[in-house]
Amino acid sequence: MATVAECPADDGFLLALMTAMTAELVVVHDFPPDARPRPLAPASRYLLARDGPRAIGCCAVEPVSPGVYELKRMFVAPDVRGTGVSSALVAESERIARSGGGTRLRLETGTRRPAAMRRYERAGYRRVPNFPPHENDPESVCYEKELG
Repeated sequence: MATVAECPADDGFLLALMTAMTAELVVVHDFPPDARPRPLAPASRYLLARDGPRAIGCCAVEPVSPGVYELKRMFVAPDVRGTGVSSALVAESERIARSGGGTRLRLETGTRRPAAMRRYERAGYRRVPNFPPHENDPESVCYEKELG
């Protein structure tokens, strides 16, 4: 069973997983080989999932506006997908957003990631119109969840 805990933005395991995530996005979405994700807000918080000493997943929770947070940089190592790691990361992300006064958690994924779309829908996220900067991207799919 994976454990999920907060980590600093410069944690080496986190950075390694984010590098793997970016490499996967380059292939799946035909991004340029030198593509890099935009920096997140300084108040963003980062999560690392581990199986013993091994880092197996990560994500970030970025404050967007009062009461609104965005789930970013979700990545789970391919060999452990489907084992509940992403569910644990999402649950902890929701807890972090709530603890910061969040009433809504939103996210963006892509049409080329149907497993991710199903995962978020199963977790209670509903599809919403694409928010900036994704509003003109036909391959983007945006979701949100009201945090009770």
